[in-house]
Amino acid sequence: MGESQNQVNGFIFNTNEDFSRAKEEQEVIDHFKTKVDLSDPNDTLKLYNRFIEKNTFQTPVGYLFLKELQESILKSGIIKPEEMQKINYTSQNPSTKTVKKEVDSLALNKYKEMVQNLKIKLRNSRIINLFFLVIVIAMIIIAIYSDKTVFTNFENEVIDHYASWEEELKLKEKELEEREAKLNKE
Repeated sequence: MGESQNQVNGFIFNTNEDFSRAKEEQEVIDHFKTKVDLSDPNDTLKLYNRFIEKNTFQTPVGYLFLKELQESILKSGIIKPEEMQKINYTSQNPSTKTVKKEVDSLALNKYKEMVQNLKIKLRNSRIINLFFLVIVIAMIIIAIYSDKTVFTNFENEVIDHYASWEEELKLKEKELEEREAKLNKE
């Protein structure tokens, strides 16, 4: 039988995504095998705990490495099996991936719809603000260039009317003074 192209550490992967992830995990494993002294149980335990806490591995390649580290730590006897962090396996079931993608797609569509609604509201707000700005500018222009003579003419008419009364009163007062002077002479 020929070897599959999507094979890593004895595992065959059906999707390119899973194969890429497994290949990356194998590179991480190879890197740590060269950088960390796995014969030292304390270093091995620290590395193991860090991998577990960060949920570093998600393919069988990574889980196999975690199991090897776990067995090496337990053989050394530096920690009891019940005190050791357990490996948390997350299923890579294609149907759960599909459901997750559908949920992500629905959430994405929801957010796209929200963004579209907000864009429409923003556009409408800008139109209304522009309309109000045009009205304010028009009012300012009207106030500056409007014919103020209507009010000025009315004011002048009132002033003229009272001025004419004043003149009439002065004339009548003069006439009365003249009559009084005539009566006083007689």
